[in-house]
Amino acid sequence: MNDFLDTRLNTERCQLRPWRMEDIPLIPPVANTREISWNTSFRFPHPFDEAAAERMVHWSREGAGEDKWQFAVFLDGELVGSCGTIRGTDVEAHTATVGYWLGPAHWGKGLATEVLRELIRYMRDNTVIEQLTATCFGWNPASRRVLEKTGFRQEGLRQGVVRKWGKLTDLWIYGLLL
Repeated sequence: MNDFLDTRLNTERCQLRPWRMEDIPLIPPVANTREISWNTSFRFPHPFDEAAAERMVHWSREGAGEDKWQFAVFLDGELVGSCGTIRGTDVEAHTATVGYWLGPAHWGKGLATEVLRELIRYMRDNTVIEQLTATCFGWNPASRRVLEKTGFRQEGLRQGVVRKWGKLTDLWIYGLLL
């Protein structure tokens, strides 16, 4: 885990730091919304209870700073979301996949863009990762705008490959060379 667990990042409005065990009870009040889960993979469950929060925090700490760089995002001392990357494997070990979420009360305020910019800077300056990848669902144009505003470029579109809660949509694929 090296010194990654002591990392502190600051944006204009937010503070980012690796997840801690004491964060577990803070997560469900923010994460337990259908709106967040709707826009994420099945690894982000709904409902999102304390057991899910505990699994997430434990998972984020396995390989922290080597294969995972996962951050809790705080605004004015209050947990508002998360962002992070997961290293690719095999011939893609020089890449990482980006993910992020914010509580719906914080959508539309530019926070995701601000946080993602800082995550990109951190990955460029502090890791050996050379390229970032991100995906978003077709029904989430706001996430596409966040990616585009932070320098990601669309690399692909897989039509109708996402099936969530009985609905189909496209998967937009983005990339960014660091």
